[in-house]
Amino acid sequence: MVNTQSLINRALEGLDYVGFQLEALGVTDKVNRHNVIAFIFAEQKNLEGQIDSFNAKVGTQKVRLERLRDLAEKRVQEGVELALIPARTALDTLNSLKARLG
Repeated sequence: MVNTQSLINRALEGLDYVGFQLEALGVTDKVNRHNVIAFIFAEQKNLEGQIDSFNAKVGTQKVRLERLRDLAEKRVQEGVELALIPARTALDTLNSLKARLG
């Protein structure tokens, strides 16, 4: 099994070699392990920020859905209570009549 650190070191040495060759040709001096590592860390932070933003949006939508569910449950309960008013009134009237006749 190949050691991970050994692979990383080989990759960085190869990157240094490519950067040295490009610099020798006058193409660029920006290809080196430091710039690549800085780029990777910057992209990592960018990705973390995007993930945090996504999580915040998901959390906001979750709260909205919970509020909507609570409101729907409240409206259903109010509707049931409203629908029961005639039945309760009739029952109260019957009980009142029973008490008077009783």
